[in-house]
Amino acid sequence: MVKCKIEVGKLKDLHKEFVNRKIKKPNVVLGKMVCFVFKQLSKKRNVEFIYDDDFLEINKGQMILLCQHRSHDDYFYVFGGLKRCDVNILVGYQNIFQKYVYTLLKHLGVIAKMLYQPDVQATVQMMRAVKQGNTIIIFPEGIQSTSGSTHPINPATMKFIAKTKLPVGLLTLKGSYFTKPRYTTDIKKGKIEARFTCAIKKEDYDNYSTDELYAKLLEKFKYNEFEEHENNKVAFIGKKPNIDGLDNIIFKCPHCMSEYKFTVENDKMRCEDCGFTISMDEYYDIHPVEKKLPFKNIDEWYKWQRRTLSEEIKSDDFVMSTQIKIGKVNTQKLGPNYSLEYKGEGTLSMNNKGLTYKGSYFGQEVTLEFDANFVYSLTMSLQYDLDLYYKGEYFNFKLLENEKQVAKWMVAAEEIHLLYDKDWKRVSEEVY
Repeated sequence: MVKCKIEVGKLKDLHKEFVNRKIKKPNVVLGKMVCFVFKQLSKKRNVEFIYDDDFLEINKGQMILLCQHRSHDDYFYVFGGLKRCDVNILVGYQNIFQKYVYTLLKHLGVIAKMLYQPDVQATVQMMRAVKQGNTIIIFPEGIQSTSGSTHPINPATMKFIAKTKLPVGLLTLKGSYFTKPRYTTDIKKGKIEARFTCAIKKEDYDNYSTDELYAKLLEKFKYNEFEEHENNKVAFIGKKPNIDGLDNIIFKCPHCMSEYKFTVENDKMRCEDCGFTISMDEYYDIHPVEKKLPFKNIDEWYKWQRRTLSEEIKSDDFVMSTQIKIGKVNTQKLGPNYSLEYKGEGTLSMNNKGLTYKGSYFGQEVTLEFDANFVYSLTMSLQYDLDLYYKGEYFNFKLLENEKQVAKWMVAAEEIHLLYDKDWKRVSEEVY
């Protein structure tokens, strides 16, 4: 068995081409086409665009636009409502390498970013875009919301903003999570309020410290879809019941404490161990069938799972293990599904020191170790796989057994990282 230390790999052709290209303003024709298409898609989602006066003023010139990331399709509402093309948007690294998409994103001025990781190349491209007078669009949470409330915001975002001293706009997206929750692919028809506001004016840099500006920004940015919805109920209706897929993120029963035992059928979710059953209506309100539910909504339930895990992972006996396929993005040849190719199969285990993969990889038997200090998250998808950015490299882990573990793996990795990173722990406590 070979023991491998993961290091930053050499940049391959398409990646090198993308990150080393000269950043320009997007192609105007393509930009206008994208804005038009996304505007039409926004209409189908029943989006109401609202613009505050202060935002309209800063939108006449260069700015940084921060966007909440409540659902997968939030970029529809950004370009559908912004009505300008002189922008560069940050996009997660693995999303770039798709057939028919790669070239389009290049001409649209997209900047590739390794999520959670310090990314010098992305920062250099962002600063070049700023010097050219371009507007930068950032989703500072990095990933879409899992349970309808704010994810941690990387402290590096505020440092970048303070360095540019540009006015900062904010896009809030009330209702976006309910239109396409993280746990399902079903699209719901309801109502989305996309509000463009001004979060930081240029003169604020002279009147506030960086920490004060961050606190001011966070107060305006933070959201909780369920709390916002309490006093202004809107029905969200799709092809499937709103509860369908909830067992993708809710893995622990509050009554018998069993895990991965929930099953969903029609409009009900049931624990197979103790029989605890809930239903959900078109307003995303949860209704327990018999036993009481100690949570008001999905977000409270999800955060309770996080709190219980935060205690579990402190034990020296804590360990998770599962069989996986390990994948990488092919940066030399574009293909479907993010050009993802699986290069081995083996066992992935996690304790409060980090991750270990043992198995085959590119035709060799290896042991790959990932230090918890650099594992910010294992981002889950509904294909029962996990994305990992680690020291400038990207890995994908496809679960081959007990697939509903993905949410627990993601939360456990995030909580373990907080044991080692005080700055990330601080920004996590601000939103969780």
